[in-house]
Amino acid sequence: VEFLMLQGKPISEPVAQHGPFVMNTRAEINQAFDDYDKTQFGGWPWPSDEHVFPQEKGRFALLDGKETFPEDDGTCSLEDS
Repeated sequence: VEFLMLQGKPISEPVAQHGPFVMNTRAEINQAFDDYDKTQFGGWPWPSDEHVFPQEKGRFALLDGKETFPEDDGTCSLEDS
């Protein structure tokens, strides 16, 4: 059995939540959706929206030009792309 307990002091601020966004006001939520629609939080780094990788490539992450692949033991290895 796992149990997680979080604790904090109340900050006495209003909270507005919709989807993945949590802000203080509905106007801030609307702005977050507008920002996301414009930039996708940083943009899509590939030349087309339908860009896909070959299925045989398997699972990987790409960060700062380095590809990370999961190992059988749960660790990761890095390779230059």
